[in-house]
Amino acid sequence: MEPFSQKIAINIPLKYIYLMARKHSERCKVCKQRIFELLKISFGNVEEQYNLNLPSKLEDYKGKGIFDDLAKIYNSLQNYRGFNDFVKAKTLPNVDFFVHAPKMVVEFDESQHFTKPRAISLSHYPDYLQLGFDKDWWIQRCLKLNMRDNDPPYRDEQRAWYDTLRDFINIPTVRLLPEEAIWCDLDTTNKIDVKWFKNLILKKVGGEYEQR
Repeated sequence: MEPFSQKIAINIPLKYIYLMARKHSERCKVCKQRIFELLKISFGNVEEQYNLNLPSKLEDYKGKGIFDDLAKIYNSLQNYRGFNDFVKAKTLPNVDFFVHAPKMVVEFDESQHFTKPRAISLSHYPDYLQLGFDKDWWIQRCLKLNMRDNDPPYRDEQRAWYDTLRDFINIPTVRLLPEEAIWCDLDTTNKIDVKWFKNLILKKVGGEYEQR
């Protein structure tokens, strides 16, 4: 299954086909900085490493409508390898970017996010959840890459849980991939680049393309 951006893009310029095909380090710091710059140009008020001030413990969600779905996911993560206590932070770690209008979270998912625990959590997502990414493709990628991070031993479950909580907030969470573009090659002064980027984000959240 092709990356989500390739499925939704219309009339992709040859430049972007080239960018998506070229190898580039997913750890490139300039790429995340360029995403931030493009978000600001496209949507205005955007903050990096934003604290949503949300709890990270399952019990903190008791009495809320999402509790039963979260409990199902949490229990499935516990049962996978027997790690029962993998949530250490009291509050959810900061998100990569927060866009104030239209409200959305934007996350940059490097390969370490694509693990078996993440696939398990995604497989239990309810249909009503509004997602800014292709859930089925994300699951397939998790199973294909099957990344492992054993420092600490429960790190994969922990990361999958925190990603789950970010997906369950009451605004869309858009997820970008390193290989969807060579992000640092995009030009913030080029109207075509900015339009391509904005349309990618809008389509992921089910919005309308910018026509101009």
